[in-house]
Amino acid sequence: MDHQGHGLALDHAIFRTPNAVTFPGVETPPQQNHAGAKSVLYPNGVGATFTLVAFEKDAPKDDWNPTLVNHEGFFTDVPGFESLAEGHSAKCLGSLSLARQGKWFYWGYSTDPERLTDPAQATLVNVIHYMRDKRAARTVEFANVTRQIFTVYLDLHKESGYLRGIEEHMPNQLVPETLATYTDHTPAGAAAWLAKHQPYLFTGKGPQHKSERYKQRFELDNDALTLGTPTHLRPSLERWLALAAAAPSEDRERALRCLQRYVHPEITPTNGDWSAWYLQQKDRLAFIESTGFWWQLDPRGLEREAAGK
Repeated sequence: MDHQGHGLALDHAIFRTPNAVTFPGVETPPQQNHAGAKSVLYPNGVGATFTLVAFEKDAPKDDWNPTLVNHEGFFTDVPGFESLAEGHSAKCLGSLSLARQGKWFYWGYSTDPERLTDPAQATLVNVIHYMRDKRAARTVEFANVTRQIFTVYLDLHKESGYLRGIEEHMPNQLVPETLATYTDHTPAGAAAWLAKHQPYLFTGKGPQHKSERYKQRFELDNDALTLGTPTHLRPSLERWLALAAAAPSEDRERALRCLQRYVHPEITPTNGDWSAWYLQQKDRLAFIESTGFWWQLDPRGLEREAAGK
């Protein structure tokens, strides 16, 4: 990421109060890696041009000013996460430069404040004001990258022809049983495999998912795949609950395994009555991949409950 940014959420408080911030910008044609890509701040894609603005007065130099890159797909599934600006990255669309998660703020520009541009300095002051009220904000702990990592490998190939992600990194991030289903290590093969299997990949549940090099490996959930229930969707959770209350069958057993696998153990019903449990917890639940692929209590709701709201 360089000294610039784009996609700024200019209606957000960090650009409005106490300083009304205006960034001079340069209209720029899309990059090759933007073709067909979407992100939190570009839900419909980049368009004919995008506006680049400068956060730092000088371009970064390796000897004094490294900038930071974090791809949004790895943790923006956290409820309440705010993506507020993207960094100008040669890697892919969706590199965060300004973001908030709970009481933490991510500022991706590492230069000293006096070397920031005037609007960037004003934004930094606004961030300090904005975060004063976030000291009690609730969030969750990061446990693993999301399955978005595999989409990044496809994006990198589209952008630069980079094949190592598809040919080496992706296979090594799958457990052996799942790797056996991924046989075509070409870009087209990877895209086809992910189109079918990505909503059913998970990690973080056991020692088989640990990797010394990649931190975690992913496994294909054959129970969820057979039921046609992508693990992150509310209708999938409700289908598992309905099957759990039905007569004994193979699908009921699959659904019970999914509930055990994805409902956080801290909130599972102690008496096995999933229907009554869901009536009580329905409005408090969120699915979060980056904490270990759990249906768990939404931190925003816990924050409101703690505040008596």
